[in-house]
Amino acid sequence: MIELSVVLISKNQAWNISRLIESVLQATSSIISKEVILVDSASTDETVEMASRYPISIVRLQPGQRLSPAIGRYTGYKRTQGEFVLFLDGDTELVQGWLGPALSVMREIPRAGAVTGRVINLLPSAAEERTAPPEKTHLDAPREVLWGSYEGGGAALYKRSVLELVGTFNPYLTNDEEPELGLRIRNAGYQILELDYPIVRHYNNYPPEAISTVLSRRRRNFFLGSGQCLRYHSADGMLWPYIRERGRWSLVPALWLVAGVASLSRYLIARDPTWFRLWVLVLALLLTGAAFRKRSLRRALVAAFNRLLMVEGLFRGLLMKPSPPESFHANVE
Repeated sequence: MIELSVVLISKNQAWNISRLIESVLQATSSIISKEVILVDSASTDETVEMASRYPISIVRLQPGQRLSPAIGRYTGYKRTQGEFVLFLDGDTELVQGWLGPALSVMREIPRAGAVTGRVINLLPSAAEERTAPPEKTHLDAPREVLWGSYEGGGAALYKRSVLELVGTFNPYLTNDEEPELGLRIRNAGYQILELDYPIVRHYNNYPPEAISTVLSRRRRNFFLGSGQCLRYHSADGMLWPYIRERGRWSLVPALWLVAGVASLSRYLIARDPTWFRLWVLVLALLLTGAAFRKRSLRRALVAAFNRLLMVEGLFRGLLMKPSPPESFHANVE
């Protein structure tokens, strides 16, 4: 069996693909038995042309079908043979010094299902000014993390035997595929471990609290995953764990919105404004608190709008009929 498989996913990332591939080839130079697979989601720039200069395999997803990170990872995994599988996104760069200790953790800890590390978020313009993390002669023992609080699900090393047991990324999920997979891993009795060392530099040019970013995520259906996950796990014993870990992002705002509609209805029908006034007061206090924390009323309002779209996505996702992940077939060149 091949020791290590690396699955890279990309879409119109010619600006970074060479840096990503070179970082992977450098980090794996001492591993004799390995394979690197790039799954490209119908890029219209020079991503594939640039990637083809390197000794890797390239899978091209055809246009005209739904494309997503989950589909790319699923498609790539199905073409791997490695005992361990490393997933990386096209806008990242693997940090040197992380992979070796991560592989050791996988071999030494039987219950380790996935290993990750810290994520360094940078603007693309900072790429040439990046500094190497301090070299460590000894890394502290990895800590167990819950995927609900983990920001780097797109960059992690997995044990193949665990993925064969619980399944890999669900290609039908439009988002939330990383925490959903993490939930299945932990539900099977395995751990998700994090090394106190950077795993990737993540180059992101989208301000998280800009209205354009929020609307872009909505257009790409990135708010449907929570509703989809609720339907997937409604009868398999993992519904409550998912709600407990991820519910605050969409379910809590949904319940709050329902309370607002109910209090407004009471006001209009029974002419009793008490509960609606209380709801408005609490909402104003929450927005004020968020504005103080973020030091910006505009950012607080954008965050509230983001939650509103998450609620809308929750209900849209709930209406989508779940399909078995193994039934998915991508159109590839």
